[in-house]
Amino acid sequence: MRVTELDLVHLNARFEGAPPLELLRFVSATFGFRAALLSSMQKAGTALCYLADRAALSFDVLFVDTGVLHVETIHTRDELARTHPNLRVITLYPDHSFAEQTRQEGLLYLSKEGQERCCYLRKSLPLRRVKGRYDALISALRRGEGGARAKVQPFGLDPEMGALRVHPFHALSNDELEELVSRPGLVLNPLHEMGYPTIGCFPCTTPVLPNEPERAGRWRHLANVTYCGINPVDRGKDDDVGIDLDDRYRVALFGGSA
Repeated sequence: MRVTELDLVHLNARFEGAPPLELLRFVSATFGFRAALLSSMQKAGTALCYLADRAALSFDVLFVDTGVLHVETIHTRDELARTHPNLRVITLYPDHSFAEQTRQEGLLYLSKEGQERCCYLRKSLPLRRVKGRYDALISALRRGEGGARAKVQPFGLDPEMGALRVHPFHALSNDELEELVSRPGLVLNPLHEMGYPTIGCFPCTTPVLPNEPERAGRWRHLANVTYCGINPVDRGKDDDVGIDLDDRYRVALFGGSA
């Protein structure tokens, strides 16, 4: 069946404001092993993993190691894999090391155009290589982040991956997130305690001052760059773009008969 953004209107109304665990359980029951969590090992992503694991939901967790991440982020991945037995952390890698890429193409992240290509090569392309393995990708985007994410819906489309994007935290407030990450057993990236509200690759991420926007530390050296483009929400959407899903999901997603 072909699914467009317009087809998701009633599904999104159905799950608007639903507790995160309700969405996680629905996706697990509907898609099974064809659903995966996405996490870059920031607080919202590890919180999502915590909820799924504590509810005994079994998911793959896709983590892209760009080769230029902080060591704290890698350690967070390893600790999450060790302490969350219901989850399987799968690390995806770029084709080339950062040194090899630099020899071939120069220091891409020094310009806006170069940054877009660097993020594509080191973040988006590794994820795209698992296209076809999953029909639902679950991420921790929240409206509370503001910017392009202020209108994130429970469900969206990822045409590049041919999958649904699911956002269990869409309505989670900042205070609710902070309460969640304070729970015992939740793995928290230590960089959050070192002035990094959001975390990416170390050449393009800096700490943020108390009076600055949350994402001010991302690509600080480039004007008007705040997203890497791996999330469709950050790129905008087109109601005419669709994805193809197996008909077996029709009843669970849209009701009616199969």
